[in-house]
Amino acid sequence: MNSYERVIAVLEGKKAEVDQIPCVNTVSTATLEFMQKEDAFWPDAHKDPEKMAKLGAAAHKYCGLDNITVPFDMTVEAEVFGTPIDFREKAAKKGRYLWPGAKRSVAETPESIYIPDDIANTKRVAVISKAVKILKEEYGDKAAVNVFMVPPFTGLSSYIVDTIKFMMAMKADTPLVHRFMETLTPPFIEIANTYADAGVDMITLHDMGAPCDNISPAQFEEFVFPYLKQIIAGINVPVVLNICGRTEPIIGKMVECGANAIAVDEKDSIANVRSLADEVTPGYPIIGNLPPKTVIHQAPPEVIRDKVKEVIEQGVDMVAPGCDFWIQTPSEKIQAMVDATAEFGKKQK
Repeated sequence: MNSYERVIAVLEGKKAEVDQIPCVNTVSTATLEFMQKEDAFWPDAHKDPEKMAKLGAAAHKYCGLDNITVPFDMTVEAEVFGTPIDFREKAAKKGRYLWPGAKRSVAETPESIYIPDDIANTKRVAVISKAVKILKEEYGDKAAVNVFMVPPFTGLSSYIVDTIKFMMAMKADTPLVHRFMETLTPPFIEIANTYADAGVDMITLHDMGAPCDNISPAQFEEFVFPYLKQIIAGINVPVVLNICGRTEPIIGKMVECGANAIAVDEKDSIANVRSLADEVTPGYPIIGNLPPKTVIHQAPPEVIRDKVKEVIEQGVDMVAPGCDFWIQTPSEKIQAMVDATAEFGKKQK
């Protein structure tokens, strides 16, 4: 089997058919070395579809990662809905490549959020769609092309609305929070299906604002769960739900959201996640969860190898970092993760 076939088989509930466990990263795969190898540096790679495609494919091209992921930051959707973005151009000119961020929040009420009439051609949605087409033309069915998106809860609470006011509203004005979520859910589904129409193989919903470090399980169930469930049901390609942070108390609800797989980070135990997910859906696909900084970036290859072996033994279905690759990560460390997955993830015939 090739990379594409392995990843899609797991997402389609056919993991027993794969020859080995895939090694993926469903969020940012960009590193400084990959930027240098492909001459695709930030911020240009955020805005130029050809450079985005080259940088997104680099981890597969050079290290054998089983998927390709674009884009590389969490501000795409916020920008679509009117948030001004700082692409850190000044830092880049000095050789410092930083993630884009919001310049300021823009909405006090749901009615004040800007909803474009032509979402498919708004801001970077069009760039990502073109990058997907470029990648599918080059890689076809050789590697699964993934777009990661920031769902409404994280987009609202981290970028579009003032964070403190939004979090306070979850206690003081719950109808307002629901109106915010209801406002963004349909256009968010439209963005996702724009990528589906462009040919993307899978979409990852990266709800980084929703772990138990930030909100309670009860708040997740009230303000996040119903909208994720609606969004996932409305997307026309396989979906991964990825929440960085502590998620063991909400694993059951994450599974019930209806995604094809969930991805967790190093704050969770894969053994515990495996057990909790199986209580809802036996054999449900789990992705994770090597620490991207302290293991993949900083540890020697033998430690990476041991950690890969550990998560496979605990029941992971795709090996992955817990979040984005640390931007300074050497390529040989990513290669070590891929090689260890191939070594320990081979299925018995």
